[in-house]
Amino acid sequence: MANEFDYVVIGAGPGGYSSAIRAAQLGLKTAVIEKENAGGVCLNWGCIPTKALLTSAHLLLKLREGKLGVTAKDGFSADLPAIIDRSRAVAARLETGIKSLFKKYGVRLIQGAGQFTSTNEIRVDGQEKQSVRFRNACIATGASARPLPQLKFSPRVWSYRDALVQKNLPKKLSVIGGGAIGLEFADFYQCLGAEVTLLEMAPHILPNDDARVAVALRRALEQRGMKILEGTKILAAAESAGGVSLEIEYNGQKQNLTSDAALIAIGVTPNTAGIGIENFGILDERGFVRVDATMQTKHKSIFAIGDVTAGKLLAHRAAHQGIFVAEFIAGKNPRPVGEIPGCIYTSPQVATIGRSEEELKRTGREYKAGEFPWLASGMALAAEDKNGFSRVFTDAKTGEILGAQIVGEHAAELIGQVSLAMGSELLADDFLHAVMPHPTLSETVFQAFAVLEGVAVDY
Repeated sequence: MANEFDYVVIGAGPGGYSSAIRAAQLGLKTAVIEKENAGGVCLNWGCIPTKALLTSAHLLLKLREGKLGVTAKDGFSADLPAIIDRSRAVAARLETGIKSLFKKYGVRLIQGAGQFTSTNEIRVDGQEKQSVRFRNACIATGASARPLPQLKFSPRVWSYRDALVQKNLPKKLSVIGGGAIGLEFADFYQCLGAEVTLLEMAPHILPNDDARVAVALRRALEQRGMKILEGTKILAAAESAGGVSLEIEYNGQKQNLTSDAALIAIGVTPNTAGIGIENFGILDERGFVRVDATMQTKHKSIFAIGDVTAGKLLAHRAAHQGIFVAEFIAGKNPRPVGEIPGCIYTSPQVATIGRSEEELKRTGREYKAGEFPWLASGMALAAEDKNGFSRVFTDAKTGEILGAQIVGEHAAELIGQVSLAMGSELLADDFLHAVMPHPTLSETVFQAFAVLEGVAVDY
């Protein structure tokens, strides 16, 4: 039958499209149901367009700082509409590429909203209504921005989607939330000239990372003029014709904060409502889909991946989970998904993987730590990126690599070395046998292991 498939995925984000394409490569008759754009939030409204924005912003930042000896007689300026248009064009091009891949591998794209009517059938409401039957299905519907209870989204109160398409630069911007989304947009708008105040309820920004990492990033952003208030409580919030006003408590003192606009980046809500799974008994108390180690729900025909499941809500996690599910269904006995690196694309960047030092201490794990300051790196000095560092952790007895933290330009690229080493079950000593080109920032990770092992010759 035309509408019967071996595998159906709801959601064409990084997890969904990766899973569908891999399943089709393995010979499964596959379909993807998507109500918006192929590529999902990451490609259209998250990872990719934000990086396009930040590329422009950081170039402007470097030129304005003048640290590299490059100046312009009349100065440098930003054309916000042009920057936004370029970002949207990048996203549109990649969406077209995803659709081309679907055609290449024979994945059927069904446009519309999917809703389970049973554990082997989905109803799709699109230009035409249809039912799709499946042997296996995967929920990959992602998550949506969560508003403040007292401040709903509006033209002055932004979600990340709103922040991506603004054509007018606010004079003052309040950013609520010191995680990846809040920090990246705060960085972008501050680079372009907005007066940015960032509020974080936790004791420090990046609340899931070590304070050592958070302090380094905070110091860099504050040196550029950003105002960061940690440990802040929002007592009241209101929107008016003139902007947004917040009543906050900071350092035990109440104060009022006004701005032209506010970006809310306090977390997300999984997109599990309205897709027909409320009575399947597979949702936890927060609305995430419960899955086992194989991403399978208690209904063996239904899997779930990405931001609808609890864990690190990251596109590359979703993609690898999606590939795992496709290979699992095809009987390929895939390897479990490895450690998930986390990256924040501010300037400087932050990249982490594996255990944090706070976690190692809390669990009583005997570990060794090595840190290499970028002040001792020739390449970092040449590129004027001297304030970063690379840290690594290993098991004190076995040398197993337990985690790493990198703060500095291109940290997101550098963390891949450690991810590969951990996925290959290499030890610290194995890492030291790799020859890094000189001068490069990749040497800073090598040198961190050398410091840990007591054999560093450059620090």
